[in-house]
Amino acid sequence: MTEKQLFEILKQKESTTLEYKSRIDSSYKIARTLAAFANTSGGQLIVGVNDDKSIKGCSEIEEMTKIIHAANELVIPPIDIIYSSVKVEGKHNVLIINIKEAENKPYETLDEQQNRSVYVRANDETTPVTKEMSQVMIKAEKDIDKQMLEQPNVKYLITYLKKNTKITAKEYAKLVNISAYRATKLLEALTYASILLMLSRQKPTQFVLRKW
Repeated sequence: MTEKQLFEILKQKESTTLEYKSRIDSSYKIARTLAAFANTSGGQLIVGVNDDKSIKGCSEIEEMTKIIHAANELVIPPIDIIYSSVKVEGKHNVLIINIKEAENKPYETLDEQQNRSVYVRANDETTPVTKEMSQVMIKAEKDIDKQMLEQPNVKYLITYLKKNTKITAKEYAKLVNISAYRATKLLEALTYASILLMLSRQKPTQFVLRKW
C-alpha cells in the first residue's frame, strides 16, 4: 500500500469494516477485533493512527508481535491476516491489517481466564453475541429474500438503521405501527436471513445491520 492509498482510507470513518488504533493495548483485546471482522464482513485494522485520524506512528515489530500472538493463539481456530506497513512523511510507520470474512463461522476468542466468546462488528463497535447468534452464524447463509426486502416496513427499517445504527423490537413496533410480537418475528427473520445481527447480550435485545 502506498502513502496516497493510506490517506484515501483515512478519509473514511470507523465502520463495520474499518477500525483505527493508535497502538495495541492488549493481545486479548485485539483478538476480539480480528475475530469480529472475520465473523462479520471482513475489514481493515489501521495501527498508528489516533481516533481523530492524525498520524501517530508505531513500532512495527512491537505491534505485529501482539497481533500475530492474537491471531495464532487467542483466536480459535487461528485466523489468517495480511498486513503491510506504510512510512508516512518518511518517519511514521502505520500498519494496515486486512482480515477476510470467514467462510466457516464463527471464530471464537480466548480471554485472560481462557473463556471463549464470539464477537462481531456492529457498526463501528466490536461486540459479543450469544450462543444462539453463534449458531446462526455457523449455518450457511441464506439467499436474501428479495420480496422481503421490498416490504415497506423492511425498507423503512434499513433506512432507519443506516442513520440510527441500532433498534429494539419495541422501538421498531412503534416506528412502523405494528405489534411488538410481529416486530420481534420480523427482526428475527431478518437476522436469520443474514441482514441483521441480534445483540441479545444487550438488554433489551438490540438489532443492527450486518452489512449493506
